[in-house]
Amino acid sequence: MQNLIHKFISSEFEIKFARFALILVLFLFGNYKWFEFKVELLKPIISGTWLNFLYTIFGFHGASYFLGVVESIGYIALAVGYKKPKAGVLGSLIVIMTGLVTLSLIPQLGKPDGFILKDIFMVAIGFIILKYDLIRIQKASNQASLV
Repeated sequence: MQNLIHKFISSEFEIKFARFALILVLFLFGNYKWFEFKVELLKPIISGTWLNFLYTIFGFHGASYFLGVVESIGYIALAVGYKKPKAGVLGSLIVIMTGLVTLSLIPQLGKPDGFILKDIFMVAIGFIILKYDLIRIQKASNQASLV
């Protein structure tokens, strides 16, 4: 049991699992935005908030597709971030940005709900992965300067 605990403590399991969880959430939410049901679900959320400009620019479907593309770039960058920390930084920044944008809608919507409150966790995990990937970049830079 002690060996198992030591392996867990010295592993990066929690970071890899957190990254996977963000990838999964962004994958689902990003890909849902290409379907009619999600276009319709977004209408009452977006139309009454400052994000309404997306409808003016792109229309209902185009706004949903735009958000889907942003989230897709995020999950792809996070996935690449397993091996390339600079891509992970981009993915983390997208997670943080989209989470903060969604949270900014709470005052205009008049009530927080689980759909929006999940973004508190997404922002928190985004910052954790951002820090982890920045440390990885710094370590690689330090090792390269030693060579």
